[in-house]
Amino acid sequence: MSWISPLSALLGVLLGAGGTALADRRRWRREAVTRLLELRTQLYADYLIAMEETGRDLLRVLQTTTGEERATAAEVAFAGFNLGGTRQRIHVLAPLDVVLAADEVFRALRRARDYVVTADQRDNPELLTMKDEVGALRDRFQAAVRRDVRGLLAGSASWSA
Repeated sequence: MSWISPLSALLGVLLGAGGTALADRRRWRREAVTRLLELRTQLYADYLIAMEETGRDLLRVLQTTTGEERATAAEVAFAGFNLGGTRQRIHVLAPLDVVLAADEVFRALRRARDYVVTADQRDNPELLTMKDEVGALRDRFQAAVRRDVRGLLAGSASWSA
């Protein structure tokens, strides 16, 4: 009795199953990267929006609120857009360079909050310096985000091949 035919059939089944498993694994990895990309992209957009809104509200508090109310208003402006909560999500989901950039922005906005409590309402060189610092740190955060997104896209493309 010849064992070549059954052995060839078994080998074909094993190769077919292996090829299917490999294709399924690649598809799963591609879908996982796509989900991670969508999640991070939304998270990064949420953080950028919270940064802008927090900065805008702090400036509004500086320009429109006086006296004893300003400390409370500055704290409400700082906490009002969930900048801290979004930053914590970044700590969980993002790579280290994005986390560090997000932390720098957060600390700069916290310094801005403290500045608003005691500062003069008029634009002055110190306020302009603070605006420039927050803007530069925002730009650094955006650059880190772009590198992360490009890396995810590049990794996704190599897995789909």
